[in-house]
Amino acid sequence: NEYKSYLRMSDGVGTRSHSLGLRMQKKLLGKMASKSVARHIIDDDAGKILDTLNSFLKEHLPEDDARKIIKNIMKIIIKMGILYSNDKFSPEEKQLLKLMMKKFSKLIMTLVTFWEVAFSYDEKHFVRQLTGIEDIIIRIIHPHLTEKSEKRVRFVFGEFSKSSLLSSLFRNPNHPNHLDTLAPLLRDYVFGRDPPPT
Repeated sequence: NEYKSYLRMSDGVGTRSHSLGLRMQKKLLGKMASKSVARHIIDDDAGKILDTLNSFLKEHLPEDDARKIIKNIMKIIIKMGILYSNDKFSPEEKQLLKLMMKKFSKLIMTLVTFWEVAFSYDEKHFVRQLTGIEDIIIRIIHPHLTEKSEKRVRFVFGEFSKSSLLSSLFRNPNHPNHLDTLAPLLRDYVFGRDPPPT
């Protein structure tokens, strides 16, 4: 999965989540969260998803805003990956992590349905799903990361919950290619080549 290469980078860190080594590692890799570094941390399929998402964002947002969103996504993934690879999550937080992944899978199923079925797009339903994932991530990282990291999560999900951006993805007849590329990439990444369970 997208953490494999990164997890190897995280081996051997101290046993306490507030240890100097772990804090330095989180800070260093957080600063390294760029597209070029991302390619060494995540696998090729996840990289294609990020590239497609980046292209879409740059087309509909100022370039600096698009870059900030992608960079914050990478920082969130990296820092959660550090915590996970060093076994810093409590049993309750691990259950929340499983719930987050389950909700993320449902979100991707929803996105694919909107792509496949004409006139099925429901903005309120999609935003509710996004908000549910956002809240779980905040609950997971709150005991481990700073308020700045929580603000990054809120920023990313806030941007993707904006009606203007969602309409550009799902309703813009002049730019259908981004969704045509993104939806199958996400579907295959989350569910493999087999169709998701109904």
